[in-house]
Amino acid sequence: MGAVVFCNIAWMNRYTGITDTDQPRNGGSWVKENNDAMESLNFAAYKNMCYGYVEHRGYDLNLERLDKTAIKADVLDDVTVVWVATSEEGSRIVGWYEKAKMYRHPQELDDGSCYYFSASADNAYRIPVTKRTFPVPRATQEGKGRGMGQSNVWYADADYAKRVYIPKVMTYLDSIRKVCRITGFTPEERRKIADIPCENMEELMSMAATASDDGDILQALQISNQILHEDKNAGGSIRVFRGLGLEDMLCYDEAIEAYKDALVHFTDDEKERLLDVDAREKLSRLYRMTGKNFMAWHMEEEIFASYREDKNNAGMVESLLEMMSIANEEKDFDRLKKLIATFDDIGTKYRADDVEYYRNVLKQKG
Repeated sequence: MGAVVFCNIAWMNRYTGITDTDQPRNGGSWVKENNDAMESLNFAAYKNMCYGYVEHRGYDLNLERLDKTAIKADVLDDVTVVWVATSEEGSRIVGWYEKAKMYRHPQELDDGSCYYFSASADNAYRIPVTKRTFPVPRATQEGKGRGMGQSNVWYADADYAKRVYIPKVMTYLDSIRKVCRITGFTPEERRKIADIPCENMEELMSMAATASDDGDILQALQISNQILHEDKNAGGSIRVFRGLGLEDMLCYDEAIEAYKDALVHFTDDEKERLLDVDAREKLSRLYRMTGKNFMAWHMEEEIFASYREDKNNAGMVESLLEMMSIANEEKDFDRLKKLIATFDDIGTKYRADDVEYYRNVLKQKG
């Protein structure tokens, strides 16, 4: 086993981004005042990797606290990162990375977000809220070297921590590993139909949503399978929900099929709420992620048409920007020029600065 480090972060359910139903809390004054936390994406897999952040006063992490030979190193391999957060019941382990890289200096992704740790999504484990039961002691109560201190990073290098506490932690993590995966689910697991005695589809949907919000994405997916099995006439919403679960599991091809299935099952009421447009936007994003720019372009054309019919200028511009991005990536500058002309015809200043970027691209190409 490699080195083990404990990192205190804000409490969230999923750590895949801040949403109306998943807000960071108990993460210090900055999180409270700004309703933001960079650790909110610690379990949002990007290109099959997870990038973990912890707010650290000292800026740099002390790798030599975990490995004395790393005093001049900038990165340490094979680290187990235990993520800790505080709920109303106290400090609890909320997830962990295995076989992670730990960086001395903060690293930066393309979008400007920072991280100190990186791990394959296969080695990232998020504990569902209802299973976060393992307490993490505080040094103020247990004594120096026996728990986390005021710093958000605890190297746990005291004799007691290494000899007594860490072995207990590792035994606990190994016991719940299977229910904490965020990827690596077998086809059989993904197809399995839950068997919950309930004839009320709305109640089942509520159960699925609760499981998803708690981070138990496999349970949420299997409940959605049960709903579709028992209600053959279910609309598009539950199919989109199922697609989101598959997307969370990084099963992008299956998620695409789920969203496509939703498009042929949306009810008139769902279409009135533009849920079909939302599904197309999800499809467009996944097509881009999987290198299917032609399919993404087709989706964006349909999205643009829907927003134009709805006289939604902001929606039209967002779709145009996606198509501009594709045209620029494909070096189709004639098409890019036409898209900019379409934006000008709309007569809005919404996201004009972003469109200006593409005007400059054309200028540079002469």
